[in-house]
Amino acid sequence: MPRAKFQTLTEQMFYVLLCLKEECYGMDILDRVPAMTNNRVGVGSGTLYNLLEQFLDEGIIRETKVEGRKRSYIITEKGKEMLAKEYERMCAQMNDYVGIFGEESV
Repeated sequence: MPRAKFQTLTEQMFYVLLCLKEECYGMDILDRVPAMTNNRVGVGSGTLYNLLEQFLDEGIIRETKVEGRKRSYIITEKGKEMLAKEYERMCAQMNDYVGIFGEESV
């Protein structure tokens, strides 16, 4: 059975939404994700613009400005709720890990 769309977020999805706490353009996101993750996570432009389109369609983000081909976005309340839910899911996973391996293994 396929999982529901956006039930869980990929790393790229998670960080794109984090970037959109503040209004920014697509190119800003391409720079910010590697910067906030110490180059551990990157997002390609094709992936980014596909995600932005899907997020817009689902009401997870909204467009704030259009200047020619340059568009800026910001996260919506729905997007913030989705991000918080994903954070809680990840915390539960970490707690499960600590419960099995203990703190010293981190």
